[in-house]
Amino acid sequence: MSEVSYSTLARAHHIFYKLYFPHTKIASTLDKYLKQYNCKQIVFFGGFIQTAKILQQNGYKITFVDYTKEMVDKAKKTLKDMMFVVSDMRTVDLDKKFDAIILMGRIMTYMYTDKDVLRALRAFKNNLKIGGIVLFDNYETGKMGKDEYFNGTIQATGDGITVHRISTIKQIQLLPSLYNWDTIYEIENGKKDVYEDNNHILRAVTKEEIKKLVEKAGLKFIKNAPNFEKRSFITLAQNL
Repeated sequence: MSEVSYSTLARAHHIFYKLYFPHTKIASTLDKYLKQYNCKQIVFFGGFIQTAKILQQNGYKITFVDYTKEMVDKAKKTLKDMMFVVSDMRTVDLDKKFDAIILMGRIMTYMYTDKDVLRALRAFKNNLKIGGIVLFDNYETGKMGKDEYFNGTIQATGDGITVHRISTIKQIQLLPSLYNWDTIYEIENGKKDVYEDNNHILRAVTKEEIKKLVEKAGLKFIKNAPNFEKRSFITLAQNL
């Protein structure tokens, strides 16, 4: 997905993310790990703004990062009293070390080469305190395109808005496991706005693949764990 298309589509993505995903459940899972490792200061990547809001309400000090100004501007309307940074995850370089780095929403799936995954993981390591953790999720090989989430129509409703997302996906490579994903967002709020969002290249990984990449990046692999939905899983790693 190009930066231009992402910037144009920030409104559609923001509305869909807010209405469709179970942010309370996601935040509860993250909170469990953050408490286990005594984390207080967190870097939060990506468009799950409502999840970040719940974590902040739970007492965590958050720095919010996205690679487009448009999504950061959306976050600023909901999140208060935190730092905001526009940065690519592969090159992020913050001015201090953090207890945890979080990427939810399977945004690592856009790192579809091992080189990009390793660049991102090494950047996370460089921004973590010793003992700090990274939590991120990925789609699992063999589980994409099995239902209407990627092949069909899903709906989200709330705040007087209805969103329909119509998607098709096709596998284009076996190893690594890559897919081409096309989607249309229809947003109805008194009128209908339609956003085409095509030609995404997405990567799915096996649990063993991600374990090896984490270790190659110089992080300690802790475990893979269930995510909020069955197509993906969470990886926990630590900077030692």
